[in-house]
Amino acid sequence: MPGRGSYHVRPHVAIAMTLTLLVGASTGQCGWKMRVHEGGAAAEYSVSDVDSVTFYFLPGPDMNLVGAGAFVMGDGVANCGVDEREVTLTRDFYMGEHEVTNQEYKDGVQWAYDHGYVTATAAEVRDNLDGSTQLLLDLSSANCEIQFDSGTETFYLRESPSSQAQGAYPDGYDPADHPVKMVTWYGAARYCDWVSLQVGVPRAYAHSGDWSCNNNNPYGASGYRLPTDAEWEYAAQYNDDRTYPWGFQAPDCSRVNYNYCIGWTCPAGSYPPAPASLGLSDMAGQVWEWCNDWWACNLGTAAVTDPIGQTTGTWRAIRGGAWLGGESGVRCAGRYSGGPGDRYWHFGFRVARTANP
Repeated sequence: MPGRGSYHVRPHVAIAMTLTLLVGASTGQCGWKMRVHEGGAAAEYSVSDVDSVTFYFLPGPDMNLVGAGAFVMGDGVANCGVDEREVTLTRDFYMGEHEVTNQEYKDGVQWAYDHGYVTATAAEVRDNLDGSTQLLLDLSSANCEIQFDSGTETFYLRESPSSQAQGAYPDGYDPADHPVKMVTWYGAARYCDWVSLQVGVPRAYAHSGDWSCNNNNPYGASGYRLPTDAEWEYAAQYNDDRTYPWGFQAPDCSRVNYNYCIGWTCPAGSYPPAPASLGLSDMAGQVWEWCNDWWACNLGTAAVTDPIGQTTGTWRAIRGGAWLGGESGVRCAGRYSGGPGDRYWHFGFRVARTANP
């Protein structure tokens, strides 16, 4: 049975350490030992052998573990999910607990700018690595809640001045925990690589040609990446082939931010986690989520293991529906598409990472 657990890469950490005076029954030896507990397991060290203990923060969003397993992809009804096929995912993977927020993206793009990995004006952020100049984030839109001050060379957050945001929050709102918007597929993939670079693991994406993920082997990538189309649906319907991330009940405004329930996004985690067993938030509604795969509507019915989708294409897969969309978008099996350079007020993403590449 697939399992789950927490994998924290956001700037907080919870570590329990116990110092215990242990006496060896047979040897008569005694001494201070240190036990470090993590995920139900404990590692033990002799205090005399420890030179130092360092606590440090890692960047990026919280991620939850999704165990490997098999499921039926497609439900016979959903948009481009009419084909049903058995899919086996052989590797555990981590999935972003929520969509990447404005604060998280702002922190990432500031780090990238400070290191020369992007260029920025008041209107846009563009790539500046491997010879790429792709548009990553459209700052010129009223819908974008991230801005850039060229004088101080700093990014900052603002309320969207759009009529939709102001209508939804007439008394104002804090955009920090709202999902990032106006980000292209390239900007989503680039964010994954920024996190990889910060934590010292190989980045997953090529930044020339087709921007393939780990030479078209995303499951073998050690760095952060976007979830594959199959991983996204597997996590959304975990583990009972449910119609919607919360179950089989029809959507309404108590379960999901869709169909203008609010009229704009809301802070991540405002709705109950769904699927609750994975602790994932906003797998339906809020913003469409970029996936790693090139998009194709009809996937066929043949069983497949660790699918990667097409190796080339025109459109990238998007999943989960959005705050202004209807019921069809929030179905787990609903599959839609966007051009990799598209940026909209209802497009965002969450990150993934293979647990044991």
